[in-house]
Amino acid sequence: VMVSEVRTRVGKDWVAECRQQIAADYRARTPGSFELFKRASKVLPGGASGNLRYFAPYPLYMKSGDGCHSIDVDGTSYIDCFSCNGPLLLGHRHPAVTGAMAELADVGSLVVNPEIMIRCAEALQRVIPCAERVRFLNSGTEAVMSAIRYARAYTGKDKIVKFYGHYHGQDDQFLLGLGPSRETLGAGVPKEAVANTLTLRCNDSVGLEELLSSRDDIAAVIIDPAMHSGGLWGVDRDFLIQLRTQTQAAGIVLIFDEVITGFRMGVGGAQAYYGVTPDLTTLAKAMAAGEKLGAVVGSAEIMRVADPLADECVPRVFQSGTGNDGTMPLAAALGAIHEYERLSRSGEYEALWARVERLEQGLKEAFAGQGIGFHVNRLCSMMQMFISDRSPSYEAYADINNELLDLLYLALLNEGVMLSLPTSNHIYFSFMHDQTAFDATISAVRTVLAKYPFARAYQQQIEGN
Repeated sequence: VMVSEVRTRVGKDWVAECRQQIAADYRARTPGSFELFKRASKVLPGGASGNLRYFAPYPLYMKSGDGCHSIDVDGTSYIDCFSCNGPLLLGHRHPAVTGAMAELADVGSLVVNPEIMIRCAEALQRVIPCAERVRFLNSGTEAVMSAIRYARAYTGKDKIVKFYGHYHGQDDQFLLGLGPSRETLGAGVPKEAVANTLTLRCNDSVGLEELLSSRDDIAAVIIDPAMHSGGLWGVDRDFLIQLRTQTQAAGIVLIFDEVITGFRMGVGGAQAYYGVTPDLTTLAKAMAAGEKLGAVVGSAEIMRVADPLADECVPRVFQSGTGNDGTMPLAAALGAIHEYERLSRSGEYEALWARVERLEQGLKEAFAGQGIGFHVNRLCSMMQMFISDRSPSYEAYADINNELLDLLYLALLNEGVMLSLPTSNHIYFSFMHDQTAFDATISAVRTVLAKYPFARAYQQQIEGN
């Protein structure tokens, strides 16, 4: 007998009831977004420019942002904890960023080899431990592609090692292993594209040693020190130390993908936080505080492969791009880096992390009060949540049913809190999130857990499993 048939006999489907109530309230609050969705769907697949931007019944459309708030087209203000998927560590329209951009308003959006490119590179060299040389690009995906190409050229080898649950941008060779298997993320990825990508369990010391000692064709190992895509489970420092030691001994290039962790785990990123220095690092997101800019930084010896002045015996990598040195993104990055340094000196990083820790405790109390299983992963100013009573681990949560969590995020929009987008579960706090914002967020969570039948839906979900 199907579970749905049993529920029909014994009573109401509380998950469906929860969904209907929340969606009805959402529609009533967001008529402007609904009208724009109908219009956008005629020109944009799903009415948005990215899969994460869409959620049912239709996405919000924003008109502005200020500090830790976003304002939608209906004029409703939201405490914004999604931060456009991470870049807005300084919040919306921070004066350090807008001021730096205004200073270069008369330069033009794109000139060849602007002087600010050098100043921005010098700033990265100052704050990122491995940054002996810098190459700017347009995005995190481009940065990863270039770092891998540098590593292959430098070593003369083809294989790359990535870890299950780690995301490294949208190049085909990395769109696999987002879960605990080699399954590709979506259609359109040829088998040949991932043939040179080896996969390994994160924090598996024995597996790492066996893999690296059994092959001589590995050019690089790439790792996200937060393990963000897999649920923000983080990476053990001891494992990072082992990874550094063994790759160095084997002549394998170690790449930290710090597109997410860069500047969020301190001004020096995860490598400074953990005290482990890789050969190359990829940066984007918070580096330019919302403007479109990426970078590869790292060893001068390895990055000689991109240097036209290198000796003839050095393999030559082609890497270029029309918008790699755009004036406004570079200005934004320079202003943001200076602000991150100031915030670091004044202890504001630790203060933000302490506020996030208190928020975590408040969330746990709210869910416990409703008898709902709940787990939080928190790393510095990043957070992910899980509605489950399972013992927490990456493998145990890889196939978790996130329907109630998605509904929670939708319900919170009805209370003026964008904790994350439904279907995303990415939560990024900014320095603009003060204790008032966090208190309001906890209050909103308590409200929606009481207002909608989450406790009954959760119990029904457990019984259905």
